[in-house]
Amino acid sequence: MSLSSFSSLEQLFIDNLIGVDPNQKRLRYLKNQQTTNEQRPMLEVERKAQEARQSGENAKKIFLDFTQAHLHDEVAQELMQRLSSIEVVSSSLFDLGPNFPALIDALSAKAVTLNQLDPLITNVQWLKEDVLRLVNQPRYRNKTSSGNLVKDIKTALRFLGIEALQALVPVYAFRHCIPHSTDPFAQFKVKIWEYSLATALSAREIANSQGLNGFVAFCAAMFQTMGHMVVIRNYLRSYAQVKRTELLRARDARDNELTDALEALDADAGFLSSSIEEFAGIISADLIARWQLKRMPLAAILDQIVDETPLSSCTDLTRVVKQANTYVQVKFLVQEQRLEVDDANKLLNDAGIHNEMRKMLSGLDLKKLSFE
Repeated sequence: MSLSSFSSLEQLFIDNLIGVDPNQKRLRYLKNQQTTNEQRPMLEVERKAQEARQSGENAKKIFLDFTQAHLHDEVAQELMQRLSSIEVVSSSLFDLGPNFPALIDALSAKAVTLNQLDPLITNVQWLKEDVLRLVNQPRYRNKTSSGNLVKDIKTALRFLGIEALQALVPVYAFRHCIPHSTDPFAQFKVKIWEYSLATALSAREIANSQGLNGFVAFCAAMFQTMGHMVVIRNYLRSYAQVKRTELLRARDARDNELTDALEALDADAGFLSSSIEEFAGIISADLIARWQLKRMPLAAILDQIVDETPLSSCTDLTRVVKQANTYVQVKFLVQEQRLEVDDANKLLNDAGIHNEMRKMLSGLDLKKLSFE
């Protein structure tokens, strides 16, 4: 598929994450949908639906499109209200706890020790449980003379070491934040994990090769998609709420045609994709800014990504994350035959991903972590 039919690589990649059918007409999130029903401009699909219905063309399909468009006018308003509330946004994800940011900050220090990390990890209860669960797997228990269960976090940390913890902590945090269900977009859970891990590993490799802080690059690349998970959860909740309300109204009005149309509809992939493109980046940056990190410039990196700061003007670490994003997005899209090779090469060249860097990254296993 040619990139020329899309506004950006980002849009094409998000479409692929969600599973947008490129051959179907799509709904989009539009800023001017945030108006009252009397003031809002009619969506193109609604206008065409009315015209076609008047001429009797494909009445059932047209009415479904018409109903879905109307429904998403209401969904857009509900979604905007949700995403405008930082409390709603924060509660959309697993609560990592008030002590998590201090741990992430400490891990970024060059001279951090296991003794310093011990109390910090102990204060993050979910992580302590995850670490103990990991080290009590056979590959770690075989390292002890007795083979008994490890119950002490200090002993567990010695098994792992700081390098493994620098991957383990952000990865486990991210995994906890992945929604339990994203139906009807079931593939999103798998793809967002694969993409985030691959991007984090790529960013770390590029950063390390240039003498930069690989851990900071890893975390920035990993956590930049937190907003994607916030948007999909709130879109699905908004859609379910609005559809339920409209169904009740249709049934009360004994409007069988509208009731049947609403029951036949499901969440719209195109609308979700455009909503993620519109909101996810800024939400990720806002969430990370609330961590108030003292050592790590994660918020600054994500702000530059959202602002689309040119490679020539952004910080070295921002450039690294941008290059990792482009490399992984291109790689995944080419593998799924969603991007032509000529377009792929141009995108990589424009991002400053030269042949030497491509060769380095091609040797990475982007699906696996060393501690697992």
